[in-house]
Amino acid sequence: ESGLCKFGVLPIENSTYGSVRANYDLLQRKQASIIRSTRLCIRHELLAKPGTKLSEITAIYSHEQAIGQCSRYLASLSGVQLIPCGNTAMAAKMVAESDNPGAAAISSHSCAALYGLEVAAADIQDSDNNYTRFICIAKEPAIYAGANKISLIVACDNRPGALFEILSRFSALGLNMSKLESCPVTGRNFEFIFFIELDASVK
Repeated sequence: ESGLCKFGVLPIENSTYGSVRANYDLLQRKQASIIRSTRLCIRHELLAKPGTKLSEITAIYSHEQAIGQCSRYLASLSGVQLIPCGNTAMAAKMVAESDNPGAAAISSHSCAALYGLEVAAADIQDSDNNYTRFICIAKEPAIYAGANKISLIVACDNRPGALFEILSRFSALGLNMSKLESCPVTGRNFEFIFFIELDASVK
């Protein structure tokens, strides 16, 4: 938004744990355009300081999405405090700098190498088919060759049939809607806007 960076990358949804609602909220409030998206297979590892045994871990740091994606593994641990933080890389950095010998992070193999941590447990995500979709955002809208998806944020009147009137137009035009997500409007009581994705050429 300040112009410091030309592009930004945000996770928007995960195949195991669903939508990243905080980033939907950012898209509502900030002036940014989605210009690309991609899916990545995500593998989570439990990282700790060298020599730390799994039984010695008392606190685990990570992003709430990563914690959710590893919920079954985490449920098998006892007496461990889960501490959400900004992202998985930050979690690894916090563990590396922590004075707590029982601190660990749910993060990636590359972060283990970057921050001098060891893998206490590998592939701890609930599903092997664990994919996260990331979007690339820019301050100025741009259309690249091969663009085949349209993302919209739509507000409509709070009355019967209002949303149907919008969706029926997509149907009449033969457009496939691949996503429909309702998002509460901050500061208003039970009012919603809708995040819609269409499989369609932008041009």
